[in-house]
Amino acid sequence: MNRIRSTLSIAFALLMLVACKGVNSEKGNGEPVDEPRPQTSLEWANHGTRLLNKGRPEQALLSYDRALLLDTTNPYTYCSKASAYHKLGLPELALQNADKALQVDPVYAPAMANKARALRKLGREAEADSLLNRAFEIDSGLKRHIKK
Repeated sequence: MNRIRSTLSIAFALLMLVACKGVNSEKGNGEPVDEPRPQTSLEWANHGTRLLNKGRPEQALLSYDRALLLDTTNPYTYCSKASAYHKLGLPELALQNADKALQVDPVYAPAMANKARALRKLGREAEADSLLNRAFEIDSGLKRHIKK
């Protein structure tokens, strides 16, 4: 019940953000003033990642959701959404989105790393370590991006 309340609170806050003054007060529709409006799923996902990198995870989630309306088969979008939930301190939602990414692509190493991070936050250390080791076997370059 607490998880449902938490999820509903976040959803309500996001809706209020958009309804009251928009994500970006200059345009009111979540678009940065100096960028063209994204058109494709990948453009929306990349837009979300730029927002996430600027420290705006709530707004990034809106872009990821738009990307998923256009294409539900890209694990990058779900994985990026998991990263936004990590930044918001919501490991349960991060875990759900990492799992969705892995349903689309079972060997997508960044999603494995995101799932491991969520598992660790949820106190499931052994499971997290095992999954992270598997991610490193698939993509050894991933190690330089991971903070334990």
